[in-house]
Amino acid sequence: SNPKPSGIFIAPVLGVDFPMDEFSSNSKYSVSYGVKLEFASISIYPLVLFSEFHTQKHQGSDAFKTLNVLNSLETKITSIGGGVYILLNKYLKSNFTMPFIVADVKLYNVNRTISPEINIEGIKLTDSKVVFSAGLGFTLFIFDIITSYNFAKEYSSLSFKTQFRLPLIKF
Repeated sequence: SNPKPSGIFIAPVLGVDFPMDEFSSNSKYSVSYGVKLEFASISIYPLVLFSEFHTQKHQGSDAFKTLNVLNSLETKITSIGGGVYILLNKYLKSNFTMPFIVADVKLYNVNRTISPEINIEGIKLTDSKVVFSAGLGFTLFIFDIITSYNFAKEYSSLSFKTQFRLPLIKF
């Protein structure tokens, strides 16, 4: 009966991040997890707005640890930000899946732990960076699969993530 239905959804996220470019020279892939809070409304369709929080831990690559005589290297990245999905089913006729484009901006907080504690040129122990991401995904009812590239200079990565969308509030 509502002419402009809207809702707020929560979406737990689980995925894998693969370091790219400079980041791949010193770190391995990482399992990432987080949560998104999404707002969808027929009045802004085909857009869905979201805020997000993610965390991931990358272990140091074996070659980098050997070259620098390290016992361990761990890069922990936590991010918070927001973005938008552009639902393509408005433009592409698809009954089974709903493809979408995703774009977001987030703040990376990076903390590195090195053992033994030594200074390595080009490796910062703490860092913050504004990161832009863009990608593609598709929805199967409440389940999403998303791939995106995180443009973060020395922390750039390719992400493959899944999420389940659960309704919180409908209005």
